[in-house]
Amino acid sequence: MTFVVDVPPNRESERRYILDVVLGDWLGLSWRMRVQERRDVRISAGDGVNERCLTMPDVLFDACGPAWLSMASLPSTPLATVSVPGGSPIAGSAARSGADRRVPVVFGRTGARAAPPSPGLHLDVDVLGSAFFMLTRYEEAVLRERDRFDRFPAAASLAARAGFLEVPVVDAYVELLWPGLRRRARHYQVLLSHDVDDPISTFGRRRRDLARQLAADVLVRRSPGLAARRSRSLLRRCADHASDPHNTFDFLMDESEARGLSSAFYFQSHAAPDVAGGANYALHHPWIRRLLRRVHERGHEIGYHAGFGTYLDAGRTSAEFARLRSGAEREGVRQDEWGGRQHYLQWAAPATWRNWEAAGLSYDCSVAYADAIGFRTGTCHEYRVFDVVTGTPLQLRERPLQVMDVTLFGYMGLDAPAARDAVGTIAAGCRRYGGSLGVLWHNDSLLRTAREKRWYTELLDVVTDPGTST
Repeated sequence: MTFVVDVPPNRESERRYILDVVLGDWLGLSWRMRVQERRDVRISAGDGVNERCLTMPDVLFDACGPAWLSMASLPSTPLATVSVPGGSPIAGSAARSGADRRVPVVFGRTGARAAPPSPGLHLDVDVLGSAFFMLTRYEEAVLRERDRFDRFPAAASLAARAGFLEVPVVDAYVELLWPGLRRRARHYQVLLSHDVDDPISTFGRRRRDLARQLAADVLVRRSPGLAARRSRSLLRRCADHASDPHNTFDFLMDESEARGLSSAFYFQSHAAPDVAGGANYALHHPWIRRLLRRVHERGHEIGYHAGFGTYLDAGRTSAEFARLRSGAEREGVRQDEWGGRQHYLQWAAPATWRNWEAAGLSYDCSVAYADAIGFRTGTCHEYRVFDVVTGTPLQLRERPLQVMDVTLFGYMGLDAPAARDAVGTIAAGCRRYGGSLGVLWHNDSLLRTAREKRWYTELLDVVTDPGTST
């Protein structure tokens, strides 16, 4: 069956993109778009007048001309809410479980309501416009709020202000389209990644910096044992650094493999220890070369960790990625695709995506907030991205990332139990829609062996437990 989507005569590139992602890539449906003189969107199962059809308002894409990418085109608050079905028809099943839930409506009509499609029924939610708004990070191309690292803060987002940052709202909207229809099978999975910012605690440090580290181990962290391990690593600069507190790579791979997972390790390729946010290591260092080989030989992924400040610099992005790929391939690393993440989660819509595509990368995994966990893009599914400024679809894919260790314990200031509960809420949303939970854990976040490592393994047990329900 081919679905016919009748749309108003504007924003054709934007409309085709979001239809291709939602109907084609995600739902696995055959569809075609017809441009007509109309003010709403109509989806039908054929051309006949009496075919089952569903209509919905056309709100965002109606903001054409001077209103596009302006403050006037952003949603008005407070937002209406709509009831979405409990559970999700994942794995090709139409069966649902759980109570219906209400979610905010990004674009729609007052008192939004949903109904199963039958002849003449209407949905008061602009599903396509709302999904486009979230996936492209449309609001970030309009609003100017930024933190000290030039990052769009979570607090400035509509999701945080309207209280749905912990909800994969786009996935909920998609469930309103033709309920009961057998869809493409999708299953919950955990995506573990590790940004290699500081692989060995003594790399790239001057003597006074090392002295401060050792003093902090004893006086601040109250861990003489940590200071001793760091000292042993310093004395064995040309050895294997087995005792170095940052050398947790085998532990991370062991824990992933024990749960049937493959980790992605994202490496920087430009050594700049004297620059804020710069890398403390060089790819040609013998220890780093051995690490690249070991990660690859154990079946884990090597990826690109873009240097500080590259998020707006296409030239540096291309040069750094080419350097990483060349260095990795010299160590025997061969991969079908390459992806990675921006350092410090510095990312700008849509310039960073544009730069990554030009550099030849396959996917990005940067679009999460540093200061809050949750669904920045409104989805737990990977998708092809779109340049909202040029109106051009890209081949680059955005991979889900919702949770970062620094966010939990640094920006949010949570203790271990509260952090576990917060991650559990995000994981439940991913399970509900058969999506991916993206978790970033730095190798140097596991300094105090007993406590940090135990908490990390407990967290993995929670998010990978197949018996956990939503």
